[in-house]
Amino acid sequence: MTCLVAGEDLKAKDAKIARIKSQSLKDPQALNFDFESLDAIGLGPDTLKKSLITLPVVSAKRLVVVRNVHKLKSADAGVLMQFLRAPLDHVDVVLESSQTSFKGELKDLTALCETFVLGRPSQDNAFDMTRLMTAGRAKESLNMLNTFYTQGTHPLQIMPALLWYWGKEGRSLSQEKFERGLKALEEADLNIKRSRLNPEYAVEKLIVELMELLRSA
Repeated sequence: MTCLVAGEDLKAKDAKIARIKSQSLKDPQALNFDFESLDAIGLGPDTLKKSLITLPVVSAKRLVVVRNVHKLKSADAGVLMQFLRAPLDHVDVVLESSQTSFKGELKDLTALCETFVLGRPSQDNAFDMTRLMTAGRAKESLNMLNTFYTQGTHPLQIMPALLWYWGKEGRSLSQEKFERGLKALEEADLNIKRSRLNPEYAVEKLIVELMELLRSA
């Protein structure tokens, strides 16, 4: 198991990590031998790598908690991402961060582990997603959209930001392509409101369509 506990609610995150800890390490001795809590801030060289490969002593698995994962140095971030792409069976990893989207070596983090977001996003986070769209970073845009869904954001709450995005970016295209984007926005809105498609999928489809129109310009 590898999971990310993210968001701004520190108390809720600590409670979530404590529950995982109690469920994973039922033997009191395991807390001494098979549990390790690291903080990316001030993490020593190779500490994370050694922690991930160390074998359990009491339990079937070790539990490693890494706090402030967004602060990992480049080398440690590389180690973590390598682990996430090929997890080891003897260790469970819980990652903690105040952030819900990542960049650099960690840009695919949320796609590689189960994510729990505790604490509501700021109102302009949907506009952060449109900035990723403008940069042509489709996978990261969709990852951020999925994060919004895990936070309880309804697809209709995303639509105003996408309408603003197309009004800003689409006007640089030909009239025909700009109108195709407006049509895609209208169809997505109807698909959501009339349940023609799964609402979450309707927004994902819209994002891909708008980005494709810009890419083909």
